[in-house]
Amino acid sequence: MNPLALIIIIGVVYSIVTRGKSKAKKYVIEDGKIRLPYSSLKGVGEAAAEQLEEACKNGVDFISVEDFQKSSGVSSAVIDSLYNAGALGDMPKENQISLLGMM
Repeated sequence: MNPLALIIIIGVVYSIVTRGKSKAKKYVIEDGKIRLPYSSLKGVGEAAAEQLEEACKNGVDFISVEDFQKSSGVSSAVIDSLYNAGALGDMPKENQISLLGMM
């Protein structure tokens, strides 16, 4: 497990916000840790948090941050908050595939 993925506060272990695992406003107990909701991030309001949860409900595997933003309908400021918190993992930013990277 990534050591940056856990936050320990007053003896309680928290898991960071994670796309597809976090809920809009609800803290979820997962593997003995508390998964933070989208709304716990600075810059992610209640409506945006609900849009993010809804976009992930069907288990869709988004191909890029751009795809996730279009599907969820949230602003680029919300996406920046998710990105800065590490919630988007290693998802590429754009849908484009570099032909140079394939060589």
